Amino acid sequence: MNLRQKIQIVVMLLLTMFAFASYHPGTGGVLWLQYVAVLSIMAFLFIFDVGFMDEHSFIFDPDADNWRRKVEALSS
Repeated sequence: MNLRQKIQIVVMLLLTMFAFASYHPGTGGVLWLQYVAVLSIMAFLFIFDVGFMDEHSFIFDPDADNWRRKVEALSS
């Protein structure tokens, strides 16, 4: 996990604390919903980042000949 991902986790934890701190059932305020919306977008981006944006990531190559050469190279 690199520094950017660690900073993103800290920001998500802060947004979580803000969301819990801004919720009050008596006032009817919806500020906590805004924090949760931003938090959910950041969580999705973090999961996508961890899953697909590292050195072992899947690279889409639509050319079938390239895939065939890679598979044949691995099998031999």
